[in-house]
Amino acid sequence: MDYVRTQVEAVFDDSEQEGSTISESGSCDYSSDRRSFADELGLMELLEGDKAHDLIYRNCKSGLGDQCQILSVLRNGFRNVGSRAKLKTFQIFQEAVQMKHGGDGGGGAKVKYGWCSVAKQELKTILEYGFSEPLRNDGSFGRGLYLSPDNSPLDCLKDSASELEDGMRFLLLCRVLLGKSEIVPHGSTRSCPSSPEFDSGVDDLASPKKYIVWSTHMNTHVLPEFLVCIKAPFNLTRSPKRLRSPWMAFPVLIKALSKFLPPSQILVIQKHYKDQQNRRITRSELIQQVRSITGDKLLVHIIKAFGHKVQH
Repeated sequence: MDYVRTQVEAVFDDSEQEGSTISESGSCDYSSDRRSFADELGLMELLEGDKAHDLIYRNCKSGLGDQCQILSVLRNGFRNVGSRAKLKTFQIFQEAVQMKHGGDGGGGAKVKYGWCSVAKQELKTILEYGFSEPLRNDGSFGRGLYLSPDNSPLDCLKDSASELEDGMRFLLLCRVLLGKSEIVPHGSTRSCPSSPEFDSGVDDLASPKKYIVWSTHMNTHVLPEFLVCIKAPFNLTRSPKRLRSPWMAFPVLIKALSKFLPPSQILVIQKHYKDQQNRRITRSELIQQVRSITGDKLLVHIIKAFGHKVQH
């Protein structure tokens, strides 16, 4: 029975069908009061259903995989004088870089989103006053703040030496004013651009894994906008390990089931699937409903048949 259950759940665990943004984590589970934590930092917690929350949650889930649990997503409200000044400063430099590079057809300011991992005790200072020094990293690309592209949150965790807080880690999602970037070779000891022509560094121009914002620029070209709180193991793998058993998107599974089940049961499954898509039930609830209707034996049969077709 345990084998059957593993085979069935592997299908749904691997089937990250497009459009599914259901949160299974619920709300943040800090030991201290969640509201006090957010208020102290001048942040606002985003709830499931908020567009920013769902987009960030989906990207984190895709980028971090099952080895990390997403606890909460918070937005910088820029409530105090220091954070409002940082917002204004970022906007001024964005306009300056836009003018510097012409804007029209020249890439202009080129603003991206990037991740950096920070320690809990650093959060308040960073959000209010900025980065007092480059965050702990291996220094392999010079002296500066290293950020990972918005679709690679795992990389910033791997590169960071920030300690765990009761198994928790804190990821800042920042607006990054890249402007015109230059390649920074591994082993560089620089702390500023090679010439006034450039504004930032990258490890690769075509497909960067690191944004390097020099220590001279990190409080004018980086704006912390969101905070994601996660629980993560001490040792993170470079790539999220996904189950390698065959997987099927729900529409494909429903089509396969229609060959074995009467139309009335297929209609019930389709209704549950629609409810999940409209967020009236969670994905785990959908899985349980499907299993109760079909039985694990039939699902395993379909999974094995599907896997055989994939191999051939």
